[in-house]
Amino acid sequence: MKNKTLIVNSKCLYVMSLMILSFSIHADEKKDLLTVYEEAVLNDALLSSARIQNQVSKELIDQGLSLFLPNINMSASYDQNDNKRKVLTSGINNDLLSGTSANFESYDYGITITQPIFNYSSYAKYKQNLIQSSLSHKQLMKAQQNLIFRVSSLYFETLMAMDKIKLLQAQYSAIKAQLSEAEARFEMGLISITDVNEAKTKEALLKIDKIDAIQELKIKKREIESITGVMPGKLVPLNPIITFTQLDNQAEEWVSMALENSLELQIKRDEILIADREIDIRSGNRYPTIDAIARRSKDWNKGGYPYGSVTNEGIRSFSDTIGLEVNIPLYSGGYASSRVREGKLLKLKIKEDEEYLRRQIALQVRENYLNLQSNFAEIDAYQQALVSAELTLESTHTGFEVGLRNSVDVLRAQQIYFDAEKDMLKARYNYLINQFKLKQSVGMLTKTDLIDTNKYLIAD
Repeated sequence: MKNKTLIVNSKCLYVMSLMILSFSIHADEKKDLLTVYEEAVLNDALLSSARIQNQVSKELIDQGLSLFLPNINMSASYDQNDNKRKVLTSGINNDLLSGTSANFESYDYGITITQPIFNYSSYAKYKQNLIQSSLSHKQLMKAQQNLIFRVSSLYFETLMAMDKIKLLQAQYSAIKAQLSEAEARFEMGLISITDVNEAKTKEALLKIDKIDAIQELKIKKREIESITGVMPGKLVPLNPIITFTQLDNQAEEWVSMALENSLELQIKRDEILIADREIDIRSGNRYPTIDAIARRSKDWNKGGYPYGSVTNEGIRSFSDTIGLEVNIPLYSGGYASSRVREGKLLKLKIKEDEEYLRRQIALQVRENYLNLQSNFAEIDAYQQALVSAELTLESTHTGFEVGLRNSVDVLRAQQIYFDAEKDMLKARYNYLINQFKLKQSVGMLTKTDLIDTNKYLIAD
């Protein structure tokens, strides 16, 4: 029995150890760009809001169809009557005519069915609702593209903040080594105290820069959390040996694609169509409407003069009506005509907004294209600058060791080297971000772009 207990306990410990190991592995698991995006799709509040709005707009189609379907209304009422009158005729022995008061109940109910036959405003409203639903779908696509851009930008900005901390740590280690060497040379009387103080000053300033960099990284991770709902933890870094390919398309080709595919322009064009239908709706308010009417009603009056005082049954009446109802607006003080003119002016305003948006999109696409081309050239330039800065640092440090250079020269060469490395990394990240920005401005940003860019990260 004891052996059996020991075996069970051993199994429990084994399972618990596996669970702990699995949790540790999951806790240390790095997230790549695609993983962060998938978390954002499930948890981003802006995208969720756009989805709900899209569902709301779909109800407009049913609301538009309801304008062509019958309307059924039922009414009912109950009255307690307490009436008094003066008898103007004298000498009348008939109770029905000579009574001066009546206290009785009355009931009535009715059902009315109205079937629209012709209503131009309802038809225009239905067409407007269809366009509104299409516009909402484009707004959802725009929100999806916006999420892709926000996730990719924050991801690479976070990686840049991480690299900045690593560079500062490396620079801090280099300055510490330079400070130790300067102090040793000062004690030997080979250099002045100025070199030592300069290194100490640089060390103190780097501590401040490192604090700011750590704070920036924390903020970036919190920004990712605001989209995904969870802290990102460790992120898969960018592969340092990747090379980028320059775009083949010319700027005008991107502009042409943007004018055709831009979701912002498509939304604005839908707004123009909605304004057209709004003019039709307002114009339709001046047209006749035709409805088929079917009505049944019943009234029951239980007493009172001059009827019902003899019997408790009272008076009952029925009414059935079938026919057509035509309403013709004649004059509304000029209100309807003014509403039509207002609608036309609003449409004209939206068309001017579309023209302004079209020019702004063309300008933005050209700007994003030039920024991307500039980033591509910067990457190569900063790479060459980094190589030169490294050679300069080595030669300056060699000169310091033989007494030809001072510590200030070494610190300056170190600063130039680390600045060149930081600028090169920044250019690489900006190139990736500007790729997403260009495709977003063109209206062609998709999840495929995330998958392709995710290949630039280091694979385990």
